[in-house]
Amino acid sequence: MKNAPTPYQNAIRLLYILVSGAEKLEQGSSIEADGLFKGETKLHAMDFWVRYPDYLAYELINIFESTQDTSCLISAEAIFNSHEPDLRRIPMIRYRWGAYDRIDDTLSILIAKGLVHQDGTRGKAGIQESHFFIMPSAYALADRITREFPILEWYKERADLVAKVAGSRGGTALKAQQYKHIAYASTSGGQIIKPITDEVQLKLRQLRSQV
Repeated sequence: MKNAPTPYQNAIRLLYILVSGAEKLEQGSSIEADGLFKGETKLHAMDFWVRYPDYLAYELINIFESTQDTSCLISAEAIFNSHEPDLRRIPMIRYRWGAYDRIDDTLSILIAKGLVHQDGTRGKAGIQESHFFIMPSAYALADRITREFPILEWYKERADLVAKVAGSRGGTALKAQQYKHIAYASTSGGQIIKPITDEVQLKLRQLRSQV
């Protein structure tokens, strides 16, 4: 991506990820929310796949090879046909537990607008893990943005695709999946994670020659 995204572009991206990746809550829950997104670790992992389209295509290819779901192969090809690895990539650094970026300011926009309510639980080793209650207004806003600003529909489509890849796995499992790629795992701490565009394009050509 040539220019750094604005704070509100970041907020829209995270809004769609939270909406797409949230579990729907049943009526009568203690807080008036429609969904629950479990874990900031999962949010970082899903955000990585939105920000690195070539790594997302790599995961889609893996799913295709194990399931023969041709929609995954088509989605991976569409990523390159639209030149997304060059136009849509937003670099992230590798931190202690994988791809990371400071999202506090971005989340504060969503929280201040009443779209998201942040809560936390103390997990293993006393580590605090944030969870996010997704309010009805967040779903309504995401739908309205898509309707009124069709150019931003890409964020919804991409968040939905990433949610499909992530499935029901938690953040730790998603990070472990991302670490399986040598380019990701070998990135030194504090350094920007390198793209894998050429590798994935080659894999796509090989698969298409076999299909």
